[in-house]
Amino acid sequence: MKIAHVRLGAITTLALLSLIACSSSNKTADSATVIDATTIATTDVSTNLAETSTTVATEPTFTATLGTPITDYVDPVDIAVRKGDTPQSYIVERAGKIYELASDGTKGTQVLDISDLTIAQGEQGLLGLAFAPDGSGAYVNYTNLAGDTVIASFLIADDGSFNKSSQGIITTIKQPYPNHNGGDIMVDTAGALYIFMGDGGFANDPERHALDVTSPLGKIWKISPVDGHWNAGEAWAVGLRNPWRASLDPATNDLWIADVGQDHWEEIDVVPFDQVQGVSFGWSAREGTHAFNADQQALHETFTAVEPVYEYEHVDNNCSISGGVVYRGSQVPVSGTWYIFSDYCTGKVQALCIDNQRKNCGLIELGTVEKSVGVLADAQGEVWVLSQNGLIVPIVAS
Repeated sequence: MKIAHVRLGAITTLALLSLIACSSSNKTADSATVIDATTIATTDVSTNLAETSTTVATEPTFTATLGTPITDYVDPVDIAVRKGDTPQSYIVERAGKIYELASDGTKGTQVLDISDLTIAQGEQGLLGLAFAPDGSGAYVNYTNLAGDTVIASFLIADDGSFNKSSQGIITTIKQPYPNHNGGDIMVDTAGALYIFMGDGGFANDPERHALDVTSPLGKIWKISPVDGHWNAGEAWAVGLRNPWRASLDPATNDLWIADVGQDHWEEIDVVPFDQVQGVSFGWSAREGTHAFNADQQALHETFTAVEPVYEYEHVDNNCSISGGVVYRGSQVPVSGTWYIFSDYCTGKVQALCIDNQRKNCGLIELGTVEKSVGVLADAQGEVWVLSQNGLIVPIVAS
């Protein structure tokens, strides 16, 4: 199916520690143990849904570490893959630019510049990218000059550039505060969009958006093409605070979400994608596995509850999770399922082992990347840690 290209009206109900965070912690990373720009000399996992195998290795091993950082980026926040005879990776810079991404991590040709349509401040900017199943067009998630979330489509020219004048606004989602914008997009094989929305911001879910199915905020919000037009969307899943980021494991079809916590707990959720509809990830009745807003508990219980597969506390300078993909590349010796994530404040990059019952089977540390804002996979399934300091760091064999 080619990209649907229509314009609909707005859905009205609907300082990066800032971008990913909005935990209320203001802690900073330990610069003595991190990789940053001042000390170095030197299958689409995250955006497209597809039919996949369910074979998983049973003896978990992951022999990996951090490789040599690649510089020359400005606030990179996302990687997406365009399918085709030769799949192409792209990297997103928050100020509004998208570039081709070479397999060695170097920056390629610029394909889109919408820096006049967005401002990279606080948690705002160009936040997410995905592609139509046939590669004919792209979808982006950005905050406009008023601070509202815009989901838009762009046609792709023969030379691979995005036709900026072809922008079609699919929906505009009103944001009551400047934080908790989420930012991810996924696309299924039928061309439907899944938008990962934060709860609208401020703190503590003050307007109780996250479990309210009439609001797109705090949701996986599904927008479907119907007879050449986009529908108004629906709440596919509820109970998210600020999902940063979401990804699909190409080997199991499991959906992984790193959801940023409030004051105490960061969480990782995993659920088979075909079981996502109708679930609640808990916020704001719960922060991780812990009771939070008591007045939301009864509402949370009307949905199918998903408990975190892993949570960690705001201790030892931890403050804000940066997700996150399952490693399915070929450069690192691996068996089993290992989800790689980081924390923005500590910069610590870790791999979480999950067994066939989706239970935690161990955690290993891979190294540290200062101001890590995401862990994403390229067209080859190789994984990169993105840093707000303007670099990307590969996961390599140790």
